[in-house]
Amino acid sequence: MQEIQTILEKQITLHKSLSVIVKEKTGFIIEQDVKALTASLQKEQSHIAAISALETKRIEAMEKSGHTAGSIEEVAGSFAEYSILIPFQKQLIDIIQDIKYTNDLNNQLLTQSLQLIHTELDLLVPSRREDSFNYTRSNHLPLQSNSIFNSKV
Repeated sequence: MQEIQTILEKQITLHKSLSVIVKEKTGFIIEQDVKALTASLQKEQSHIAAISALETKRIEAMEKSGHTAGSIEEVAGSFAEYSILIPFQKQLIDIIQDIKYTNDLNNQLLTQSLQLIHTELDLLVPSRREDSFNYTRSNHLPLQSNSIFNSKV
């Protein structure tokens, strides 16, 4: 059981570190710092890989101790000595919910940023449609170029 507790402590540490990285990403998105955002994503991926490896170790440790249940609550309900692990689980759940909230915020910021970029592009590059109410093209009006610079060589 000590091994499981040690693994949970490591998971908590990694999740806290991941939470800091995810919150830093919010600032990078707002500042539109693509290089820092890319570096942050790489750190995030390495943290996720380490967390996944620890979760695999935790499951193996649970199975090694004779419990096939993957959930700490299920084991703690059956064996009182595992009840000391419940605070670790609750702490992990709180950190993961915080990470999820921040990731949802980052997703919204990225979506809004992309919408703004599309709007700006639409303003810079005029539409090829001549008349939105007429479905046929008139033959006597020439179609204007979509280029910003209208130069002839």
